[in-house]
Amino acid sequence: MATRLRPLRLLPIVAAATGLWVSVVFAGYRLTGKDGDQTLVSKGRVKELSGGGEGPQSVFDLGNARAWISNPERKVYWEGTIDELCTTIKETAVAMGKSMEQALEAQLSKLPPEGRAKVEQMRKDMAAKRAAEEQTGPGVIKIERTDETTTIAGQRTRKYRVRVDGKLYEEDWLTTDPSIAKEFALDKASALMSRVSSCAAAGDPDPSRPKDVDEGKVYQQLYPRGWPLKAVSHVDGKTRTKNETTAIEPRDVPDREFMPPAGFRKAPLAEVMFSGMNR
Repeated sequence: MATRLRPLRLLPIVAAATGLWVSVVFAGYRLTGKDGDQTLVSKGRVKELSGGGEGPQSVFDLGNARAWISNPERKVYWEGTIDELCTTIKETAVAMGKSMEQALEAQLSKLPPEGRAKVEQMRKDMAAKRAAEEQTGPGVIKIERTDETTTIAGQRTRKYRVRVDGKLYEEDWLTTDPSIAKEFALDKASALMSRVSSCAAAGDPDPSRPKDVDEGKVYQQLYPRGWPLKAVSHVDGKTRTKNETTAIEPRDVPDREFMPPAGFRKAPLAEVMFSGMNR
């Protein structure tokens, strides 16, 4: 998550795949994505490492609904429950919105009357558009199981289509390997990730985010079927790969990997996630 909750990338946390034999001595996996980012998973805990481990890190304990997020540049981290995470994200988004509004008003006061009138009209048009979108509400989501199967990073997967109001929104290749389901705590992940996605959307000002899609409900329907190893978006008719797992290594992941980084200072979430903000 980041200003748009992007650098820390809450939603999806990770994609998973395995084609290697899994011995009972292993209690977890190390996964590598197409972008080079890595993920460690064990006993329902998921740790995401960006930038080869040098960038922001986050851990989601899917079994206990807790998380921590770190900012290595500032040597700080936040830790708490998912409810606390969502509350803080929403409050921070409101505070940022007010701050931006004040800055805009300051700039508008410097414009000549005709220039200010044009900007005010644009603001009214944007507000009307947002109100119309909110009144319409999210579209109807339908998950379609296909007969198409393929191997991704050695793991057998099945493709599912996500349609919103009948239009193709996304394609996901899911694995249902029981060992992966156990490590990712898929029995609890769907509800938790749905909540995380909803609060992430509430704190994301990105105008490109589809307003007619409740991604939390998408995840809630997908995760019980398996964990996505590849996701391809078809928003507005544009096809792009959102994420793809390229490799997985069964391995023992020690508990210390899921603890906040040593030497970092515990701080408010806004200070960790939003550069230049202190609360």
